[in-house]
Amino acid sequence: MAESADGRKTVYLHVGAPTAGAAFLHRALWANRRRLADAGVGHPVTGPNEHFGAVMDLREMSWGGHRDPAWDGAWDRVARRAREWDGPTVVFSHGLLGGASAAQARHAVATLEPAEVHVVFATRDLGWQLICDWQEQIRHNHDIAFERFVDDLVEFGADAPEPFGPMFWGLHDPVRVLRTWESAVPKERVHVLTLPAPGAGPGVLWDRFCALTGIDPAVCDVGGIDDEEPLSALEAELLRRLNGRLGTALGGDYERVVRGYLIGGGLAAGTGDAARVPMGLPPRHADWAADRTRTIAAELRAAGYGVCGDLDELTTSRTPGEAMLPGDVPDELVAAASVGVSAYLLERLNQVHDRVGIAHLHGQLADVRENLDRLLQAAAAPSPTLQRAARRAAGRPTGRRG
Repeated sequence: MAESADGRKTVYLHVGAPTAGAAFLHRALWANRRRLADAGVGHPVTGPNEHFGAVMDLREMSWGGHRDPAWDGAWDRVARRAREWDGPTVVFSHGLLGGASAAQARHAVATLEPAEVHVVFATRDLGWQLICDWQEQIRHNHDIAFERFVDDLVEFGADAPEPFGPMFWGLHDPVRVLRTWESAVPKERVHVLTLPAPGAGPGVLWDRFCALTGIDPAVCDVGGIDDEEPLSALEAELLRRLNGRLGTALGGDYERVVRGYLIGGGLAAGTGDAARVPMGLPPRHADWAADRTRTIAAELRAAGYGVCGDLDELTTSRTPGEAMLPGDVPDELVAAASVGVSAYLLERLNQVHDRVGIAHLHGQLADVRENLDRLLQAAAAPSPTLQRAARRAAGRPTGRRG
């Protein structure tokens, strides 16, 4: 188990990137928090979403124009649990930590001292990061076209229209993110975790994260915990077109309904295997993305950070040859998929209706049983009339023949 050379506790802060396995790590750490605790590893959150509130508090952010009062003081509560943990290791993960300013990063580290704080950043080829981040944006009800999204990020960088420019380059550029965190921890405590292209499952990420933090993979159970795989070009375009209406119709329930019924459900059922052509980059930006990824890998190598994986992995994870831009998906495919999605959702609605009906019937039967119990209790009194009524209600012989 990881421990500093001088015997201090070690805290690992996984700070991004958001679309490089962060969602999987959140679920894996939360699901295994008790197993990890038994092995001496603390995960200092008391609810599956507390890590989000803690980061919002640390970065003094609102989300969607809203700031939950419960976030106030959330980072200090998490940091206090980390300081008070009596084991040798603490792990905390959230992809939005990567966007902290230098002052916020120094504050985060100061609240965790005297522990030895390490920073971990997972990343992959920039082309895939552009695809995955755009898909994450449309999962949050944005409807910007993919080509416009990439054009703006390439031309304007961090100055691209909000929220896309600051969020992409502020969270997904490992050089920028780790340079900021290097102002708070020595570079020997900064770690880069490289990932291959999506599609191989979360095993590589989990194995490398465990190797880096000293977690024994055998103590955890990550079976059934999947990472979010990229949507096909057709799925992504269909969701993008729906967003203009879904946001208005669903309001605050948008993410719950979309992630619960469309992502991995209705979209996949509606499009079918034949239409699952993956997304690719606009051809005019493919060389730019490859060149920029090579530059990033070279700068990370020159910085001297510890690497779990191989920086060459970043420059060899090209998007597949058979790929399509969402904007090139034929309208007839979108129309056919819309019918498929509608059929799937109607079927699910009918299943929900059946379950509600069965639950209602069970409730009525429970009321009948309760009333019978009361009647039978009353029948214990020495009243022949009540006894005969109870027996008739229960379908038992009354002792008299007609």
